[in-house]
Amino acid sequence: MSDQIDVQALLVRERIALATAAAMFVAGVLLVTVILPAEYGVDPVGTGRWLGLTQIARAAGTGDAAAASEEASAELEPVRPGANTPQARSFRRNAMTFTLGPREGLEYKYRMEKGASLVYSWKSTGMVKFDFHGEPAGAPKGYAESYEMGEKNAAAGSFFAPTSGIHGWYWENLGTDGITVTLEAAGFVASAIEFRATGRTEHAIPE
Repeated sequence: MSDQIDVQALLVRERIALATAAAMFVAGVLLVTVILPAEYGVDPVGTGRWLGLTQIARAAGTGDAAAASEEASAELEPVRPGANTPQARSFRRNAMTFTLGPREGLEYKYRMEKGASLVYSWKSTGMVKFDFHGEPAGAPKGYAESYEMGEKNAAAGSFFAPTSGIHGWYWENLGTDGITVTLEAAGFVASAIEFRATGRTEHAIPE
């Protein structure tokens, strides 16, 4: 009985070994005749050329090259026009606080070149009537272009001067008590002018 079991085990091991060898042989044949020609363009026995498999490898290589070229092109796109605006003037910061009596108004404007930018924030301790506007250089006396107007106690934003000239705000106290208006601004400005009923005041803005 034991001898029969040993013989059967030996036969099983031989069958497994034969099956493994056959599988390895088939895999080797497929590698040489199909995989190498189709994937890498390597055709040692000529079956790839006969079956047209080498064309697949060439097409894949062309596709990879095209994809790489497209990726490189995406990384080397030209600069987007208008994304950057070089400035000839230095960047400056300005902070001002104005006191307004009942129904009193004032203007505060920056001298700016066309295309110069400014970021700003202003707030008031009371409601004010305001007009954010500009006076283009060379325009007739009394001419102005309004950018925003209304009644508020605060505002903030960014501004790009559409023309060279002076650009800024008019504030008028709508209440019966005195108030203060605080302005913080930074940008490419030359100087500022304050206009009141009593006259105008020039304000230098250090670099």
